[in-house]
Parts: sequence; C-alpha cells; structure tokens
Amino acid sequence: MTPLRNRGVMRFGGLIAAAVCAALGTLAVAQAAPQDTPGQARPPAVTDMPVAVEDFVHPGADAHLAERGITLQRGDGGITLTDCKNDHDIQIESFAGANYFCFSVTGKQGYLAMELPDVFAMWTKDHPVRAKLTAEGETHFVDAAKNKYTPIGENSDLGKPSVLLELRLTS
Repeated sequence: MTPLRNRGVMRFGGLIAAAVCAALGTLAVAQAAPQDTPGQARPPAVTDMPVAVEDFVHPGADAHLAERGITLQRGDGGITLTDCKNDHDIQIESFAGANYFCFSVTGKQGYLAMELPDVFAMWTKDHPVRAKLTAEGETHFVDAAKNKYTPIGENSDLGKPSVLLELRLTS
C-alpha cells in the first residue's frame, strides 16, 4: 500500500507542478508588452501627451488692444476686463481708447497687468485696489479704498500723464 500511496502523491504532485507551470506561463504572457494589431490605433505613450503649463497670458489680448486701446498682459483670473454695461467692480477712466474700462472681481484675491495710457480716475466697489502706474519713467502706486472714487495719474497729485500697469486687490 505504501507504494501506491506514493504513486498517487507523485501523480497528484505532478498535476500541481503542471498547474503551477501553466499559471506562471499565463502570467508571463499577461505581462508581455501589447502588440500592434494591423488597422488598430495604438494608445499614445505618456511621452506623447501635451504638457499643460499656465502662462497667465490674458486670452484675447490682441483683440482688446485693437478694439479698445488696452494691452492686457498677465493675470491670475481674479480681475477680468468686462463690458461697462455689465455689472463691474472697478472702473478706470482714461483719455485714450474707449475712455471707460471696467473690470469684474471674482474672489478675494486678484491681479491683472496691463498697459492703459492716459488714466485719470478709478472707481472701486466692494474691494480696495492698489494701482501701479508709470509716469515719465517713474513707478508710482495708488491705493484706492473700496466704494470710492480715486484720482490717479494726471488728475491726481502726480499731475502727469500716466500709464496704468497693474491692478491688485489688497484684501
């Protein structure tokens, strides 16, 4: 009886060994690199993916310059140029271009760099704003309280034609 039992174990052990070999062979096939099939598109590799990098350049800047006389450069999206017919939070008055330039505020922080020549006034609504200007090669800053009219540039103590370079929410 002992030899038969050993033979059964050996046969059973041989079946286990065969099953393990078959399973390992299947795993090896399952892990093999995908093969191209004729007529079937291959998915792009990770290196083929485009890189998305935010450059903060204002969309439509060329059109705004041509239509309204303002050069929008960069911003964080917290301050955006809007039509003055729409609800707005900041209004800049200028002797150049469209004369009135309105901006909407979308949060508690905001920044927009631009070039708007011959500015003379700024109206604010619910947010205090810091304006960066340049006049005759010198940089100046004007802080405007919320809900106020603030003279800037030629209409202010500066008394010189000025270019608005930046609007920034201060709180």
